[in-house]
Amino acid sequence: MNESHRKILSKLIGSRLRQIGRAPDMLWMSFGELREVPLKRGGTHQIGQWALHVQTAWRFVRESAIVLGITDVYHYAEDGAAFDWDKDGESRFDCHAAELNEGFEAEAEIVTKVTCDDVGGFSLYLKSGLRFDVFPCIAFSSPDFEFWRFFEPATENDHYVVETIEGRTKG
Repeated sequence: MNESHRKILSKLIGSRLRQIGRAPDMLWMSFGELREVPLKRGGTHQIGQWALHVQTAWRFVRESAIVLGITDVYHYAEDGAAFDWDKDGESRFDCHAAELNEGFEAEAEIVTKVTCDDVGGFSLYLKSGLRFDVFPCIAFSSPDFEFWRFFEPATENDHYVVETIEGRTKG
């Protein structure tokens, strides 16, 4: 188990999972108390206290079923065909994430436990029984590749980044 990963992610214990989304195939997650921040083009926007960006394999699991996973980003909701990034339409991710977000808004989904492995993977356990798993799946000898990052949005605080570098995870 990687103790530094566990220590940083333990900040989420007791925090509410607010929302998930994607940009384009990077998963973003918002946690904690909401705060209002200014937008560059004027106005304001509410964001969570913590953010998690994931660029490796991930999935949401409830009981023995995968509720949503990384591969859902790459297929259309209506027929499962390969998603075309240059055309309009809703991916399976977009459809299922919207359902999850409705649930997160209706009932507080709180992080209750964090576990980490020794290669950059981790699991977040949520109050309802939902579990979120991240599992890096690229050889450490590969060129630099970012698995995930954890940070406080709209602050000057450093990001905690887990990536391959020189054949090992860094974070």
